[in-house]
Amino acid sequence: MRRRISIVILFSLLLGRAGVGYSQDYDRLSERQIMGTARYVGMSGAMTAIGGDPSAVNDNPAGLGVYRHSEVMLTLDFQRDRTRQDKCDSLPKTANLFMMPQVSFVVAFGNPGKEQGVITNNLMFSYSRLRSYSREQKLYAGSDRSMGELLDSYGIDLKIPYPTTPYNTYSDFRLRESGYVNQYNIDWSINISHRLYIGAGLRMYSYRYAAEANYYEVFAQYSADGKPYDLENDNSLIMSGFGVGGSFGLIYRPCKWVRLGASILTPTANTVRCSTSGVMSAQTDSLRYGSRRETYDEWKDYHAPLRASFGAALQVGLYGMLSLQYDYSHAKDADDLHTLRAGLEIVPIPGLYLNAGYCYESTFSKSYDKIVPLDPAFERYDTHTLRPKSTQYVSGAIGYRGQIFIVQMAYQYRWQNLRMYAYETAQPIDINTDTHRIVLTLGWHRY
Repeated sequence: MRRRISIVILFSLLLGRAGVGYSQDYDRLSERQIMGTARYVGMSGAMTAIGGDPSAVNDNPAGLGVYRHSEVMLTLDFQRDRTRQDKCDSLPKTANLFMMPQVSFVVAFGNPGKEQGVITNNLMFSYSRLRSYSREQKLYAGSDRSMGELLDSYGIDLKIPYPTTPYNTYSDFRLRESGYVNQYNIDWSINISHRLYIGAGLRMYSYRYAAEANYYEVFAQYSADGKPYDLENDNSLIMSGFGVGGSFGLIYRPCKWVRLGASILTPTANTVRCSTSGVMSAQTDSLRYGSRRETYDEWKDYHAPLRASFGAALQVGLYGMLSLQYDYSHAKDADDLHTLRAGLEIVPIPGLYLNAGYCYESTFSKSYDKIVPLDPAFERYDTHTLRPKSTQYVSGAIGYRGQIFIVQMAYQYRWQNLRMYAYETAQPIDINTDTHRIVLTLGWHRY
């Protein structure tokens, strides 16, 4: 008689535990997006050598020294993600998100009218969102080796005559992601003779990542009562925690029309808790018994990557500037990340600012052989691996800076190519994600 078996695993565990933590966990928490004020978004973040913007201070605290007056600023952001499978006629999945990714308060001390010596000592208190996880996927795939056969190789016999070609197997995979990486800053910077700006900052982070995944495959083989065999893996993952790090930077003006900037964001010390749960079931002709396991722990060994930024800006009087920037990130157990950014700012009339930007970003995960293995002990059921291949941004902004009020608006288009493996021996699936972002920044400053 046809029966249904269920293997149920519920557990929480330390990500850094030997044999359990995966390199993809680093990727999930280390990813960053170009988010922040409309000016920063409009220039694709190419502001390490420019400063004068609270989101630019996140990259280089020396940029706080450019401020001559106190300022309060907040940003509203609407994001729309569309994810689709490459070379597939399935409808794309969309996700919308509205948020407030930036709030800042700058306090300027000193005499901006001076020309020599210490001009200003500035402080900034700010909140920034560095990453938002809001994505939903529905994918179709075949494989030369089914997950059921893979389980069989680990000694878990579900009594299914597994197919030997992908043409005998139909499978689909669904994934829904949500969460954020938030940052809370205290920054200080000094302006020396309008030529050298030196800054330092304290960075505090909070993390939240949640994923719900479902993998289902059905075989051409049929049971005695004429119904197909199938296999389903339903699982979830939640990561949350906090961390602390620092930043140091400088901006140097060798002449009035050139700015050079450099900064370092230190690796962060973090405490992260991970919890996962999973249910695996198969349709067979025989009955099997389920099992249950629960484990609780914390992971304190995760360190967000070292980040370095180098930029140069060419300023043309009061009419605008052109900025170029290179960012480098290095993390343990992950490939280095390289980012190239270019930004343009034009001031056609006093108070009106037009911005444009472009960014190309490589990935922490260029080594696609780093696939999450299926754990024979079933300590983790989130067997899928999602690898970004490259990310690009194009953006534009318009803003007005008056004597009292600041209003800025930006549009950003981001496209990302990813590769997904439902499990370690599955065929890779190429995914394209498009993100449209509209940003509105409001501010007040005192002249």
